Amino acid sequence: MKLRKVDGLFVLFAVVVIVGVSLLPTPKDRNPRIPADVSHQLITVEKDCLQCHVPFGSSPLPERHPRRQDCSRCHARGA
Repeated sequence: MKLRKVDGLFVLFAVVVIVGVSLLPTPKDRNPRIPADVSHQLITVEKDCLQCHVPFGSSPLPERHPRRQDCSRCHARGA
């Protein structure tokens, strides 16, 4: 089977698209990091984040923040 020029161009285009998509920033790259202070280091279960990050807690989430309980999916731990 002989490859035509258009087949090679298609493979090249597919590789460029795959590499381009892999270089896109992830949510963890764009969102604020979880602070490295003592109070945040003690949290082992993500549901514990809601002790402070509720509407009337000490650090409420912004109104536009999604209502979910998997914080580490979007926020990386601080260094």
